[in-house]
This record gives sequence, structure tokens and C-alpha cells, in this order.
Amino acid sequence: MRIVFIPGLGYDCQIFKNLDLSGLELEHLNWIEPLPKEKFHDYALRLFSKTKKYSEKTILIGHSLGGAVSQEIASVHQIEKIILISSIKSRKELPFSLKLVKPLRVYKLFTKEISLRTIRFWGATHGFENDEEKNLFKNMVSQHSNAYLQWALRSLSSWRAPNISTEIIHIHGTKDKTLPFKLIKKPDYIIRNGSHICVLKKAEEITRIIKKFI
Repeated sequence: MRIVFIPGLGYDCQIFKNLDLSGLELEHLNWIEPLPKEKFHDYALRLFSKTKKYSEKTILIGHSLGGAVSQEIASVHQIEKIILISSIKSRKELPFSLKLVKPLRVYKLFTKEISLRTIRFWGATHGFENDEEKNLFKNMVSQHSNAYLQWALRSLSSWRAPNISTEIIHIHGTKDKTLPFKLIKKPDYIIRNGSHICVLKKAEEITRIIKKFI
């Protein structure tokens, strides 16, 4: 069984660093630069082509936007399971504010420079409460280009889930302010007081859940 991790928008696979899945075959897929006018579906398949070895016995673990990527991959490739963490499985689960990002072109304001300067104002609301967590965010977002960040936010704003038959296990925190818990339809596992980065901060609990499916 192979486990492939895909991080959330603006993050990298450091977001999964506290999960304890040692002894398993793990691979981390970090974001790559989108091509000009590349569609989200095509990007997801190109990203998956970077995996070292494809196997039908693959579990995709996607955090936030990485969960949407996982579903796009499963629409083409045979995947054993998808585990969504702080993610969405339909457009109905996307908050109205994010749906407006593309039509109002708000994504053009999303740059790493602005994100780094303003994290002290919004960080705690979205789970980055202490200096260590804020520094981790700064380290992750600094690795991305503004072209990627704006493309990713625009893609999330307009994303519609593909029809797939792959089993989905959905894990979501009750204190998620990015993708609010109240919009999530029937999550399989509820992380009490879990923020959008509960995969980092409540990793022990999430590790136990993941191990049920491997």
C-alpha cells in the first residue's frame, strides 16, 4: 500500500510532518508551477505524473486544496481510497466568500508578500496561533510564486467535483474557519476544536484515523 500526500493551497508537505506513519511506503507531492492557462484537472494529472511509482493500491491523502487535486486524479487513475483532511468534496461545501474570488478577481490580491505581512492579523483565526506555527506558514508560502498562489486560489473558487467511484474518507475540524465545518456534509470523522491545520496540531488523533484504512 502506497500513501501519497498532497498539501493545501500555499502549503507544502511539512503540514503532514506530525503524522506518525513510519514503516509505510510514503510519498509527498509538493506543488509545481502551473503552465499558462492550465486547467485544474490537467494540472492535477501532471502533478500526479511526478509520483515515483504508480500503483492501484494507492491511498491519496489530500489537505484542503490537495483534496480537490486527489479527486481529480481519481477521476482518471484507479485509486484505492482518498482521505480528505480539512477539504471539500463538492462545490456546496465551499463558502460563498471563496466562490466570489474568481468572478470578483480578488485572487489578484493574493501574494506571498501580503500573506507574510498580514499573518499577524489572520493567522490565529485559521489555526496559526504561536510563533512556531506562523514561522512554518511563512516558510511554506515563501517557496511558492505569486503566479501559482493566484492560479490556485482562482482554481479553488471555481472548482466543481468530478464524478468518481473511489471511496472517500472525510476528516474535518469543528473550528475550521477556512472551509467552515457547518458547510461540510456528513464528515466521516470530526476533530473536536480542530482548525484548518488540525492535521498539524491534532496529528496523533488523525494518525489513529488514517491507520484504520491502511
